[in-house]
Amino acid sequence: MGLKPAELWSRFDWQGGNCFRCERTGLPVTEIGDITVAGETFALQSCQWCVFRLEQLHYTMSERAVRRPRPRTPAPAPPRPITQWPTSAPLDRPPAHVA
Repeated sequence: MGLKPAELWSRFDWQGGNCFRCERTGLPVTEIGDITVAGETFALQSCQWCVFRLEQLHYTMSERAVRRPRPRTPAPAPPRPITQWPTSAPLDRPPAHVA
């Protein structure tokens, strides 16, 4: 990767807030993206440690995708209709509430 934490952190604007990933509060965070749920968009903010960890994860996964040869396997089976999935929860419930 070659990037030191201070170099990575200098690329972002930091302000006090809550980290969505580690759930710590009252520390420097930066906006790293957003998520839309039921038509509402919420900002995702992450602390310095989590930004560094996410960057490491991104780099690792990118390297694995480049280095790993794809095995020749048959095509996956088509997905089953949702009515055939065993579930104990009702499927007609409203979406989960996001606070």
